[in-house]
Amino acid sequence: MTSSPPLEDSLKRWFGYNEFRLLQKEIITALLEHQDVLAILPTGAGKSICYQLPAMLMPGIAVVISPLISLMQDQVVSLYKNGMPAAFLNSSLPLEEIHAVLNSLSDYKLLYVSPERLFDEQFIRHLEKTTVSFFAIDEAHCISQWGHSFRPEYRKLSLLKEKFPKSAIIALTATATKEVERDIARQLLMTSPYLVRASFDRPNLTIEIHPKKETMRQLQHFLERHSNVSGIVYAATRKTVDETYERLKKEGFKVGKYHAGMPDVERASAQHDFIHGDLPIMVATLAFGMGIHKPDIRFVVHLDMPRSIEQYYQEIGRAGRDGLPATCLLLYSAQEALIYHSFLEQITDEEVRKVTKQKTDRMLSFCKSRVCRRKDLLRYFDEVYPNNQCERCDNCLDTHEMHDETLLAQKVLSCVFRLKQQFGVKYVIDVLRGAKIKAVFDRGHDRLSTYNLTPDVSEADLRSLIDQLIDSGFLKRSQGDYPILQWTDLTPGVIQGDAKVLVHKKIAQAAPKKSPKKELEYDQVLFDQLSALRRQISQEMKVPAFVVFGDRALIEMCQVLPKSREEMLRVNGVGPIKWEKYGAAFLDVIFRYK
Repeated sequence: MTSSPPLEDSLKRWFGYNEFRLLQKEIITALLEHQDVLAILPTGAGKSICYQLPAMLMPGIAVVISPLISLMQDQVVSLYKNGMPAAFLNSSLPLEEIHAVLNSLSDYKLLYVSPERLFDEQFIRHLEKTTVSFFAIDEAHCISQWGHSFRPEYRKLSLLKEKFPKSAIIALTATATKEVERDIARQLLMTSPYLVRASFDRPNLTIEIHPKKETMRQLQHFLERHSNVSGIVYAATRKTVDETYERLKKEGFKVGKYHAGMPDVERASAQHDFIHGDLPIMVATLAFGMGIHKPDIRFVVHLDMPRSIEQYYQEIGRAGRDGLPATCLLLYSAQEALIYHSFLEQITDEEVRKVTKQKTDRMLSFCKSRVCRRKDLLRYFDEVYPNNQCERCDNCLDTHEMHDETLLAQKVLSCVFRLKQQFGVKYVIDVLRGAKIKAVFDRGHDRLSTYNLTPDVSEADLRSLIDQLIDSGFLKRSQGDYPILQWTDLTPGVIQGDAKVLVHKKIAQAAPKKSPKKELEYDQVLFDQLSALRRQISQEMKVPAFVVFGDRALIEMCQVLPKSREEMLRVNGVGPIKWEKYGAAFLDVIFRYK
C-alpha cells in the first residue's frame, strides 16, 4: 500500500510555502480525519490554508461560508490562478451562471457561498446530490450574539449538522473571547470539536494610541511617515470619510474612499483599485475590511475609537498579514464613548445592552491605559504577555512623566461648581475658554468669574484633564442622555489644596520608524525591479500583485539571489505552479541585475 506524501509536499505544490505556520498542520490533520474544528487564530496566521489545502486533498467539494462578496471573488481568483478549481455563488452572478455552477459542482474543490444561500432549498438539493467534504465557516464570530459583528443569518447554521451529519465543520475566527468560543460550538451543534486557540499576539504590529488634538494634522504627519505603502484609514461616519478623503486628496495623497452611502459601482471600483495597488490609501467606514484579501497592508488608522476591543483587534488585524512590520494608529476622545452610550437605548435586550456598555467602557480604558498596549490587549483575551514591555507600542517607546496640574484642575472644578453642576464636558470647556456662543450669553455665564479663565489651554488638553479627574475620582459624570459633571466627596480636597492632581504627560515621543520594509536587510534596488515586473505581470493577468508573489517572497529573492529553477523553488512562496507561470522571468531579472 502506497503511503500518502507528506502534507508539506502538498503545501509547496499548491501554495509555494516551505513549511506550515504554527498550528496549521494540526488543524488540517484533524479535518482530514473528518473531525469538527474550532480555530481561533489571529489574522495573518494563515486561516484560509487550513481549509483550502484539505479541500484539495479530500474527495468531494468543500463549501466555504463567507459574509462578503468581495472576499469570495478575491479568494476564487487567487485559487484559480494557482490551479485550484474554485467557484462562488452570490447575488452578483446572473441566474444562468448560478445554474451553471450548480450543475457542475463535481468539477470544483471549493465553493464559496453566503450564509443566506444555505437557506435556499434548491441549493441544498444540489449539495445533497454531491459529496461535501466539509463546511468551512469564516468570520465565525458572526455566529455569536456576544461577538462584535453578530449576524442573525449566521445563527441558523445549525442546519448544516441537521442536513449533512457526516460532513465535518471547521469554524474560524480571529477574535473570540471564551464566551464567544462556547457559543459558536453550541450554535453549530459541534460534537467534541478539535479546539485550537493560538496566541492573539501579533508581534509584527506596532500599536500607537493618542488623544485627538488636531486630527487631520495628526493623520497627515502619520501618512508622511508611511509614504509609498498601502493602508486603511477608518472613520466612524460617512461624513468623516467624505471630509477626510477630500482633505487628503487636496493635500496630494493618492487616496480612495468607501462607505455604504456610495453607489455599488463606485464602491466596487474603489475596492478593486485598493487591492490592485492603484490606490494605496483607503478612507472607509467599517463597511470596508472584513475579509479583505490583501496581505501587504502596512498600516491601519482609526480616526475614531472603536466600540469594543474585539472590533479594534479585528480591524488592526488587516495590517501586516504577510508577517512584515506594520503600524496601527488610533486617535480617540472620551466623548466617543458617550456617543456610543447614547445609542444603547436602541438595544431592547437588557443583558446585551449591559454587555455592550461594558465593552465600550473597557475600550476607553484601554485607550487611556499607560501600561504596555500589547500586555493590556492580550489580557482582554485571557492571555498573559510574558514581558513587561513589548517595545512596539507608544507606551513602551515614548517617555512619560507626572505633571502637577492642581492649579488648572482647581479652575475646572470651580467652573463646574459655578455652573451649579448642571452641564456637560463640552459646555464647561466652552465657558473656561471664553467661547462667544449664544447658549453661554443667553444664560449669563459670560459674567461668571470662570468665564475665559483658561483661554490659552486647548480644548483637547482640557478634555484630557477632565477625563483624568473623573478617573481619579475628583469628578463624576452622571448617567443619562445628557451626562453632566458633578463634584464628588474628594473634590473639596483639591479646591482647598490638600490633594494634588498629578497627570501623565508625554515628554518625548519615540523617533519615527523607518518605512517597514526598510527595517529588513535586502537590496532595495533589486526589490524595486522585481516589484515592477510583478506589477506588469499582475496587470496583464488582471489580478492583484500579491497573487503573483508576496513581498516576503520578493525580499527572500533579493537576499538569496537564486541562480536556477531549483534554487528559486527553495524560496518561500514559490511553488511549481508559480514557477511554471512566471518564475523564469523573475530569475532573469535577478541574473541581469547581478
